[in-house]
Amino acid sequence: MITNTFADSIHKGLNNQQVRQYNSRMIMALLYKNKGMSKSQLAQTTQLSIPAISKIIGALIEQGRVENTTTDHVRKGNFKGLYNVSRNRPDTICLNVSPTCIQAVMVDNEINSCSDFINQAIAPTTPNELIDAIVSVIVACRQVNRATPYRLSIAVHGQVDTLVGSSMHMPQAPWTENIELKYILEQRLNVDVLVDNDCVMIALAEKWLDGHDGQDFCVLNVDYGIGSSFLINNNIYRGKMYGSGQIGHTKVADNGIICGCGREGCLETEASSKALCDKYLRQTSQLTQESVPISFDDFVTRYDRQDAIAQDVANHAANIVGQSLYNFLITLDINKIILYGNTCALGDKWLKAITKQTLNNPFEDKTARKQDQTLVSYGALSNVELVMGMSYLWVEQELDELFQ
Repeated sequence: MITNTFADSIHKGLNNQQVRQYNSRMIMALLYKNKGMSKSQLAQTTQLSIPAISKIIGALIEQGRVENTTTDHVRKGNFKGLYNVSRNRPDTICLNVSPTCIQAVMVDNEINSCSDFINQAIAPTTPNELIDAIVSVIVACRQVNRATPYRLSIAVHGQVDTLVGSSMHMPQAPWTENIELKYILEQRLNVDVLVDNDCVMIALAEKWLDGHDGQDFCVLNVDYGIGSSFLINNNIYRGKMYGSGQIGHTKVADNGIICGCGREGCLETEASSKALCDKYLRQTSQLTQESVPISFDDFVTRYDRQDAIAQDVANHAANIVGQSLYNFLITLDINKIILYGNTCALGDKWLKAITKQTLNNPFEDKTARKQDQTLVSYGALSNVELVMGMSYLWVEQELDELFQ
């Protein structure tokens, strides 16, 4: 996350103090990513001199951000051990909250998991019931380290006001009002809380845990709803009204199904896993005169068994997703698309159908370097790693503080 102050300073040029702040920020980011580095490793990576590294590390130690870790290994020369992010900070409980499920894991100062991963099905009918479910999961997460100070980092399905930490609209929830998650949980639990969108969580996990060599990318989460997040110039793009990435609410069909947002024919009502099941049910019931609900797992099984209706429904949805991505590609010129969500279970055929539509870009140079050509792929991070991605909201906030 790059603040306006930081970005403006880069654009205008840096004075000496800002150069030191920039280098401090860079070193802290490296320590988080590599979970400990020596001065020589830092110097080699940053192309700064050992004396410059020593000065910056010394200042970070004085600020309580970094500590020197002793090592039992004998090294030649004047080896002073590794430098790590300070342990003098609270653990972070990361949560991914939807109307049907809460996933959670606790991480330590270096973003290593230090609790079991929780994947709890829920069925709240009111905001208060959702809050109670969140608190219950937090309590379960803290069983290992009850006495350790902690903070919360919460990913929420749907539109989020990140300034006040409010869930503004949670699609498919049985309520429509805002939920001030940050305020309610801070008051109830006396902890610090950050809140953002679940696709931002995925993008942060990809940025910090998978690495993309500074490339811009788009994360697309096609699950029971559809959302996206964009990393542009190493910064998550959110938009002034917190609606960036709501690709699920782009109109793709006339006379379509009414969406939870109030419009008809949204991508979410045509291509989400819920939409696939609903459309399959409508088509089969027309043939059999019976209406037997199916889960998405059932749909995938029928798709894999070459059920003609499941194949047709899935391929139609894949084409619509690919066409929607194509529109974003030629608008934003982002050539790396990473897919997540339960629809990834549809496998290679589903991906190829999406890719066929997405890559039909007349403006792309087909002779460009491979790394510059459009790539659509499934994400490789585990559910635990994705939820851990929310902890990097605190990391990026700390890095921004170094440039104030």
